Amino acid sequence: MVKTFFKGFLRELLLLWKDKRMLFMFLIAPLALNIVVCGAFSNGVVNHIPLAAVETSSTAQTRALLRAFDESDRFDVTAVLQSQEEAKRMLEAGEVQGIIVIPENYTRNLQLGQQAEVLVGVNSANNIVGNSAVVSVMQVVKTVSTQVAVKSYVAAGSSIAEGTAKVMPVSSILRPWFNPQFSYLTYLGLGLSGLVFHQLFLMTIASAFAEEKENGGILAGSMARRECMIHFINKMFFYGAAGFALLVLNIDVVMRLFGFPMRGSRADLLLLCGAFIFCLLGFGALLGILSRNVLHAIQWLMALTYPFFILSGFSWPHSEMPGYLVQAAQVLPSTHFLNPLREIVLMGSGFERTALAHSRDMLILLGIAAMLLSAAAFAWKMLRAERKEAAEA
Repeated sequence: MVKTFFKGFLRELLLLWKDKRMLFMFLIAPLALNIVVCGAFSNGVVNHIPLAAVETSSTAQTRALLRAFDESDRFDVTAVLQSQEEAKRMLEAGEVQGIIVIPENYTRNLQLGQQAEVLVGVNSANNIVGNSAVVSVMQVVKTVSTQVAVKSYVAAGSSIAEGTAKVMPVSSILRPWFNPQFSYLTYLGLGLSGLVFHQLFLMTIASAFAEEKENGGILAGSMARRECMIHFINKMFFYGAAGFALLVLNIDVVMRLFGFPMRGSRADLLLLCGAFIFCLLGFGALLGILSRNVLHAIQWLMALTYPFFILSGFSWPHSEMPGYLVQAAQVLPSTHFLNPLREIVLMGSGFERTALAHSRDMLILLGIAAMLLSAAAFAWKMLRAERKEAAEA
């Protein structure tokens, strides 16, 4: 028995080695693509948003306001114009991502102790840029407003501390946990890395089974049933062991390379990865067995990539999705891996939490169901191949 399984492992290794496309897709592509994807978010936050300022009357106060925007990490005032129409043209042409319009009465209103208004327009077609700009505009304007008000109190004889207390009688201390820089890399990096591996591993497993039909392998009807089943089990063990090692390696490299903290238990992470690979094995085998050929399997996976990610709840919460989509998402492996991965790594959560334990159990249950379905589909395909072979004989 040991010798039979050893031969089976050797067979799978040789098949993988001969297929350079699948070898690249299985061994090299996941890590390479994860580095590219996370590298795209390596800056973490959106900074240096270009702005055009409309300043019809230049004064010390207007220049101080523009300087506050320009000195902020978030903004670069790249053009100071006289016409709002010209600024709008630059926004529409994509030369800037926002406009600051300072009205003529801005300085006068400040001198009279009245409220001065400033129009700030941002390009909200790009939601990431728009959200970053809106939050940062509020911070800059709040800082400038506080400085102006405190100066007026100091001029009236108050101290800076007294002036600040009068302007802001209630202060707040913001303490963002787990992602203090509000980094998009921290937010999306692990999920996108998991999705890349999810798709490429499924593609590898599906291709491995689909190629057996194309190349006259275990689903061609030329082998004995016992030998076919042994090869089926060997294929599962081979890709399961290799896939688990590669997933752990990918996560470890991405975390080290891009500075992700490891706040949770490594044992919990390994258990989650093992359940995830087990689940993907069943789904990938089922897809490969039922597909007409390798191209057919790849086409299905390409079409489902984005729905898998969105429905997982990683980037958009399930609480804001229609109920029927949330229910559909419960049968997807990505739903029970991407969020738990982030919670273990970034938040330090463990399986003592009911939600994480539920995700682990769902991966195992889905894996068992997919394994049984793939075994049944394999047996059905094998019988069909035998009958076809007998009819042709």
